[in-house]
Amino acid sequence: MGTRRAILAAAGAEFGAHGFDGARVVRIAESAGVSHQLITYYFGGKRGLYEALSERWLEESMQVSQTHTFAEATRRYVHWAHEDPAWVHTLTREEPDTRPPAEDERATELFKHVEELRERQRRGEFRSDLDVGALSLVFFAASIAPVALPWISRELTGQDPASPEFIDHYAEQVGRIISALAEATVNETPPDDHAAVGDASADTAPVEGEPQE
Repeated sequence: MGTRRAILAAAGAEFGAHGFDGARVVRIAESAGVSHQLITYYFGGKRGLYEALSERWLEESMQVSQTHTFAEATRRYVHWAHEDPAWVHTLTREEPDTRPPAEDERATELFKHVEELRERQRRGEFRSDLDVGALSLVFFAASIAPVALPWISRELTGQDPASPEFIDHYAEQVGRIISALAEATVNETPPDDHAAVGDASADTAPVEGEPQE
């Protein structure tokens, strides 16, 4: 199992640096200290490596999501992206017009994630008027922003996005924003215009000098 983990770690770094098309199995083998043939034995080649990495990332992500509140899960995603930036770089290097390896499996897991968020929404973790797909996309992007957009992160916050102090603060702020979505009240509908006028006329005393009915 140690050898397999070493291969996956080397593959993550390779895909993060070069993308799927630019990655080379021979470089992965050299970095992991194994033979090319051993990678073929374990994974069947480059595509199998990418699929295995995608599966591992999704499993870890789903485990966090299922065992924590949405706010806490997103805090942990921020730290995870900081500690293991290779998967962020791998995702951001995917070609927009090309189907990535393991796309179907990834789509299935992400669909489960959206359904889970709908259940959280029903339990009151966040507002009922929010679209869960958009919500998930926004906070996924937020969780990887310090890694994916370091220059913009630095300019917007005036801090080093790679520092542990920034990550701690940023993760806490993202969690607070999610918590605020649950605290905001959306069930208070504005009163009917005619009712408001009626209430005002009933509660307001006549101005001095005006005739009273």
